Amino acid sequence: MRGVIGSSPLAATLEPRHRLPASMKLLQKRNKIKGVIEKSIFNDHKGGGCCIRFGSFVKFCVVVIIFCTIFTFVSFPEVDPLSSRPGGRPNFVNRWIWGGEDPRYTTNLEPINWNHITKILHQTLGELKEHQGIGFLNFNTNKTEIQHWKDQISPKANHIVLRLQNADPNTTWDALYPEWIDEEQETEVPICPILPKIEPPRRRLDLIVVKLPCRNEANWSRDVARLHLQLASANLAAVSAKGNYPVHLLFVTKCFPLPNLFTCKELVAREGNAWLYKPDLGVLGQKVNLPVGSCELALPLGDRARREAYATILHSAHVYVCGAIAAAQSIRLSGSTRDLVILVDETITPYHRSGLEAAGWKVRTVQRIRNPKAEKDAYNEWNYSKFRLWQLTDYDKIIFIDADLLILRNIDFLFSMPEITATGNNGTLFNSGVMVIEPSNCTFQLLMEHINEIQSYNGGDQGYLNEIFTWWHRIPRRLNFLKHFWIGDDEEVKNPPELYVLHYLGMKPWLCFRDYDCNWNSEIFREFASDVAHSRWWKVHDAMSVELQGFCLLESRQKAQLEWDRREAEKEGFVDGHWKIPIRDSRLRKCVDNVCNWKSMLKHWGETNWTDVDVVLNPTPPTIRAISSSSPSLNGL
Repeated sequence: MRGVIGSSPLAATLEPRHRLPASMKLLQKRNKIKGVIEKSIFNDHKGGGCCIRFGSFVKFCVVVIIFCTIFTFVSFPEVDPLSSRPGGRPNFVNRWIWGGEDPRYTTNLEPINWNHITKILHQTLGELKEHQGIGFLNFNTNKTEIQHWKDQISPKANHIVLRLQNADPNTTWDALYPEWIDEEQETEVPICPILPKIEPPRRRLDLIVVKLPCRNEANWSRDVARLHLQLASANLAAVSAKGNYPVHLLFVTKCFPLPNLFTCKELVAREGNAWLYKPDLGVLGQKVNLPVGSCELALPLGDRARREAYATILHSAHVYVCGAIAAAQSIRLSGSTRDLVILVDETITPYHRSGLEAAGWKVRTVQRIRNPKAEKDAYNEWNYSKFRLWQLTDYDKIIFIDADLLILRNIDFLFSMPEITATGNNGTLFNSGVMVIEPSNCTFQLLMEHINEIQSYNGGDQGYLNEIFTWWHRIPRRLNFLKHFWIGDDEEVKNPPELYVLHYLGMKPWLCFRDYDCNWNSEIFREFASDVAHSRWWKVHDAMSVELQGFCLLESRQKAQLEWDRREAEKEGFVDGHWKIPIRDSRLRKCVDNVCNWKSMLKHWGETNWTDVDVVLNPTPPTIRAISSSSPSLNGL
């Protein structure tokens, strides 16, 4: 027991009596050895020149050994305690970044523009004093870069070379952002690869300077070394703030740093390839405590009272008004009292605007943003208007939701998560149908600056945002459950899984007859068909007021389209047999436009030389006022 206690770090304060005898013995042993050495040297001195030379040689060897030991202790790199964990194989010569030999960490900034760095530092920080420290990460100590700092930029400050073990070569971007993880932990607990951290120096750090690699190639933003350097420097800044002084970070790079780790609001100055940040170290510490990628589920950071809202957007698509009204209804049914904000453009009619307001949306008119890579009148022509969400700066956090989904359970807890928090989509990408964002005008400017440069993988806003926000945080897929994965249609399964958000893909429920999911009648869309999900949406619809239900009526053209698809399904003989179900939807007998006789439209349906009739609301329904409706429990739906 004594041995155990004596080896404990707490032994110095807990068990001094157990160590006293050992200390006395050690002292006696040292004195005895000292006496023997002194006696030997004394006798050598008395014995003659040969012995004197031999004794001097012994003393010289002892001095050399002691000096080498001290030099090795001081010069040897401090090993990150995490480097011994899986994913780290230390090679103490080549795997430390201080000019590193790993090509993944090599930068192509030669030469550095020192004038830009000097300008922003002297304008913002002034001349650093003797007690202030500068840490250098990913600089080459064999060259003159750090020496230039010492001689020309900050001669009085303490200059500290930071050492960081390189990421394991097997750590790829796909490993950090896998397409799928076992969220339910049915067979395994998801674990992210280890990215080593910097051992904090025993000196004060006021400025951390990092050279970041930037590849002039596709997918440059999905770079493990680049991510590693930013996370490591952020973590060092957070843990180094032991006093009440700020810690600045200066990145030397051609490409912008991670915009949701180092935000535009924290950008103090920029000159060319020099980016100076003054981050909120408390918030930064919370961010770096999240998983390094979507390889694990992110955890809530803890609630704080902040300005928060749900938001969605309609861009030149009045057919989504009904969906937005139902989405607002579902949010209120879940028990949330957060603000509801919807962005619309100038093409919206007063009637549809009044319906959105009556449903609880705060309607804001914005100017549309055209996707420069989209064709005219294409579905994605105006979907970059979603970037306007970042201009909602009267809110600290926004949960964006698409207008074609339902909130089945309260998701207010997502407001505690940082930007960007979302579910996985495919590969290393996130789905932008539900995501947490932090409005900021400078982030909006960042999105706009690269609009002609960045290529979206799917031609839409989701692909573009995935190129900007490559560092994101995974939440369970139950928080944005895509309808074509729905499993509730099996006969043995009577109830749907425990979901929070149900996302309707394919033909939308309000554009189908309520009798069944019309996706069954289309060869293209039948993968999205689900009668259970379809029925769930209509339960929310039925909980709305009669006035709001009026915004979900079918136009004559849509009625004709549904009947045409039903007849085509009958011709194909689809085995599911939904085309046999008689239509009892009361909307079939209600007309909201100037055609009404939708059956006559079927006579020419599909003919290429037939000019379609311009369908307009006739007469224009009156503007309605906001309706106060009761909020029944969602459990009853």
